[in-house]
Amino acid sequence: MIFVRVVAAVLVLYAAWRLSERAREPFQARVRGLEEWQQLLARLIPLIEWRRLPLPDALWQAASAQRLLRPAFKVFTEELRSPDCRFDDRWERLLIRLPGLWGDDRRVLSDLGRVLGTSDTSHQHRHIAAAQAELERLLVEARTRRSKDGRLFSVLVNALGLTVVILLL
Repeated sequence: MIFVRVVAAVLVLYAAWRLSERAREPFQARVRGLEEWQQLLARLIPLIEWRRLPLPDALWQAASAQRLLRPAFKVFTEELRSPDCRFDDRWERLLIRLPGLWGDDRRVLSDLGRVLGTSDTSHQHRHIAAAQAELERLLVEARTRRSKDGRLFSVLVNALGLTVVILLL
């Protein structure tokens, strides 16, 4: 009988650990996503300004080095090549498809999408730089929430698992 209790306790602790990792995942996904957006925007500026690439090509080249963003941008840039597509509609759909973005993150990127491709390169550069600054602020906030809230949820779930183990034994 004690063997069954010990096995049950180990299984409960394992399940609590896995659940705590899942509770922390949204916070980690947001940080990873914002970091990739920061890198994409940093790569986008020279592609638009110096190389003067068309927007779909510049976006694809900027996103091709990003592990999380690359698949969504591949579909997005292919959709942009069709003659009947509207950039802003496709951009909004892209933002909905991407994991890890929260409300403020989507708002900043949505505002950026309204400007991309609609003006000269210096005007776009200013908007991209403004979006980078805002994303940097959101990234600092996301890292703080990950360290506080993510850890809090993890500790709570693990404590719940430990409580169940104590009750089992």
